[in-house]
Amino acid sequence: MQKIKPWFFSVHGGHSNEFCDHADSSIEEIIHRAIELNMPVYGFSEHAPRNQKKYLYPEEIEKQKTPENLINSFYSYCKTLEILQKKYTSQITLLKGLEIEVVPPDEYISFSQKLIKEGNIEYIVGSVHWVNGYMTDFSPETFKKAVEAHQGLENLMIDYYKTLKDMITSLKPDIVAHFDLITCFLKQKEIPKYTPKLINIIEQTLEEVKKNNCIMELNTSGLRKPINRIFPDILIIQKSAELKIPFTFADDSHNIKQVGYELDKARELLLSQGITEIIQLNKYHQKIIRKKVSLL
Repeated sequence: MQKIKPWFFSVHGGHSNEFCDHADSSIEEIIHRAIELNMPVYGFSEHAPRNQKKYLYPEEIEKQKTPENLINSFYSYCKTLEILQKKYTSQITLLKGLEIEVVPPDEYISFSQKLIKEGNIEYIVGSVHWVNGYMTDFSPETFKKAVEAHQGLENLMIDYYKTLKDMITSLKPDIVAHFDLITCFLKQKEIPKYTPKLINIIEQTLEEVKKNNCIMELNTSGLRKPINRIFPDILIIQKSAELKIPFTFADDSHNIKQVGYELDKARELLLSQGITEIIQLNKYHQKIIRKKVSLL
């Protein structure tokens, strides 16, 4: 077992094969790994179900899943995690979160609020995986279709950040996930320059993050993607720091090998920018609290 490091935690991940079709490990296997790594806190954030058939992912269609299946699976996740929180309470603090979806565009706000209430969700991870009805991070092929449908990468990125901004304004998530996920299928040489239009919408979105008291995560899953870097990039980290937006860590795990994945690199990245503390979500009297943790 490793020495306890207060900053070595994740508040976004724990996607398990019981409740996520593209995950590889069971929920208890993930918990056992987090305990083995001596993580003080581990936040689970299962994906929100989609309540319309047209928003099913190819893997779900292949398995003949329906929106009803996904909704039932989500509530099963909620109940299962509550049981496991009690089972492992003496070994690790487990948090029950929800990673939201922004579809259907005209229903996701009320639908998310329903899931949060009925699932007794403790905190929200705000994500954008769909832009104007197009999947953006499922596969290189679906990303290419999204780019083509928006007549170019810059237009897609601008609409992505507009969607992210609107989600933050509407749902006020505790955590803003992988802020620049839209770049995940790009290689370093393909990353576009920050044009005035892109910088403008990014700054507007960051202002909403600040205004709504959200936490910006450093998500190490980008190191497993073609982009091969932590989300978000340096410019966004620097602009967030200027606004005094707090940071937290996320491994975005989908199997036991990804639990705690490269969190040391996330720490080094923040330290390189002069940022010496992050926010750890924790629990006190059964309520979520924000705890400042030193990176030094």
